[in-house]
Amino acid sequence: MTFNIFALTADAQERMLFHSIFNEWLSRASDEDWQQLEQARERFAPNEVCSAVRLVRRCLARRDLARELPQSLRQLLQERNWPPACDGAIAL
Repeated sequence: MTFNIFALTADAQERMLFHSIFNEWLSRASDEDWQQLEQARERFAPNEVCSAVRLVRRCLARRDLARELPQSLRQLLQERNWPPACDGAIAL
């Protein structure tokens, strides 16, 4: 049995792109950015653990929550065209 490591699903490719963007954002996020992200997470999933991908996807799908994500993160995601336009997310 052989595996094609290049045959990634669209979701897996999108997640990989997100994590590369998110890691870049992490390297330069301020304490205020972190607090804002934590507040958005608490509003979206109170007292729960959720992945960064799920948090950002769901926040972007709701205009009221999208504004709660740090501007620096939203800007970087927009610059890198994430999520892809066909994903159904709102415009940043």
